[in-house]
Amino acid sequence: LVLLEAGHNLVLIENFSNSSPEALRRVLELAGPKAKSRIQIVEGDIRNSDDLDCAFSIASSPIEAVVHFAGLKAVAESFEDPLDYWDVNLGGSRSLLNAMRIHGCRTIVFSSSATIYGYPNEVPISENALVSPINPYGQTKAAVEQLLADVAASEPGWKIARLRYFNPVGAHPS
Repeated sequence: LVLLEAGHNLVLIENFSNSSPEALRRVLELAGPKAKSRIQIVEGDIRNSDDLDCAFSIASSPIEAVVHFAGLKAVAESFEDPLDYWDVNLGGSRSLLNAMRIHGCRTIVFSSSATIYGYPNEVPISENALVSPINPYGQTKAAVEQLLADVAASEPGWKIARLRYFNPVGAHPS
């Protein structure tokens, strides 16, 4: 919503595996009628290169940055199905970074997690605290962070931010 309010055009890629079209409808409602024309939605999966190519190609101008929230997100579920977590969270991120490289986009904000710290030695947790995840979900987030660091080190021009929050909650008054 904040990006729309700031005048940005958005392309969303969503497979609705842990969300629903209703959530997007509500965002559009909050954003107001003028915003609807500035959002394009691709129903697809970040693991699929054709879906990613579609998302990067439908924009009216080159995509300047990616905010990467795609992924599976339940700690307990990650113990039950770690293969899916590694496939979606790490494999999807790898596919996304490859598509970004192909389409000339080198700016990404990655939704990581404070769970990468495991059992911290101190509270509050410093960003420099030891990364020691204790569950498959946290391990995939830490692995994506390492992948991002490797990509940034291998090719100049990448701008990468990692958000290591605890339990995010919407800030809109609604």
